[in-house]
Amino acid sequence: MIIKRVKTEIFQKEFETRGSHPSLFDCSDENRYIVKHAQQGRNYKHLINELIAAQLAQTLNIPVPEFSLIEINEGILPADYLFACGKPSGLGYGSQFLSGTIRAITNIDTIINITKHKNDEVVEDLIKICAFDIWLRNADRVINNPNLLLQESGKRIRLFAIDHSSIFSELNYNDLEREAAEIPSIGENLVDAVLFQKLYFKYGLFFDKVKQDICTAISALTDKTIYKILNNIPLEWGINSEEKDAIFNFIKTRK
Repeated sequence: MIIKRVKTEIFQKEFETRGSHPSLFDCSDENRYIVKHAQQGRNYKHLINELIAAQLAQTLNIPVPEFSLIEINEGILPADYLFACGKPSGLGYGSQFLSGTIRAITNIDTIINITKHKNDEVVEDLIKICAFDIWLRNADRVINNPNLLLQESGKRIRLFAIDHSSIFSELNYNDLEREAAEIPSIGENLVDAVLFQKLYFKYGLFFDKVKQDICTAISALTDKTIYKILNNIPLEWGINSEEKDAIFNFIKTRK
């Protein structure tokens, strides 16, 4: 997988979020991106995690927005704009702005209401995303903060997973070994008893098939594929070979 690089051309705004304060840019490929940056060089780990997760998700056909590496042109930034974490600079991670009607999912009740309409594709997306989170120990997709977007485009409805900066339990990479065998408990992610009881009661064999398919796909990931994904991490983000090895071992051990 070759990761596209694009340049920022027009700054739109900064988003007020609890953590990363991404900015919205129009870029040189004529697409609009939500761009996370290194916060004046203080934090590259959240960019690395985003890039790893997005590549793994695409490999497994889990819906995530298209993504690119974003070369941020500081010259286009307004001089009088008050940025929460400093002006964006350097090489960022960009999620392409989704087309169609987009709605942020804010809680479990919204998910349950959507699945009442027996939309198999949405349920399939949800089951796959939950398995993905358990595998990578995503610490930031929970019942009241699902980090999911609902896209309605024509007659098609899909769930998109966003914000993977907290995979690997937010640990430093050299500490991953002690967490590799841990299984998150109920409540640490979207694997909520009420939600899955409702889904299993309604979907039964379909639920089992999707669960088996995604687990098989994760298990089938080759070492070569994982190494290619890790080798796509740009040098600008300062990761070293020992950290890459620690990430590789975590991903492989938990398959």
